[in-house]
Amino acid sequence: MATTPASPTAAALRVAGKIIDMVVKVSVDATRALPLACALYAVENSEGMWLCAYYGANRSVFDYLPQKDSEIDEAKLGIAFRHKRFIPKDQYQPAHWEEFKKEQFMTYGGHGE
Repeated sequence: MATTPASPTAAALRVAGKIIDMVVKVSVDATRALPLACALYAVENSEGMWLCAYYGANRSVFDYLPQKDSEIDEAKLGIAFRHKRFIPKDQYQPAHWEEFKKEQFMTYGGHGE
């Protein structure tokens, strides 16, 4: 499934709202110098739901990743989402979040585990 916004209006929007669910995993691999952090977020606002994925190997960021129930604004967040998908409120279903997690979850051991 594409990681582009669902509508042209959504393309102009930045991710902002309340984190209602998240999954964070830091994985290590003996053959790689740095660990990999994967953080997936479901962010709700009045227009709908943003599903976002952050991947990074900068240890200094790991302790400062946004947490569940936080209000976030992408412009002030300090991290960049590698993938993000907007789903309008009237079209969102919990299955979208489950599918996004399966598609975007990544560790050194694999993708979509």
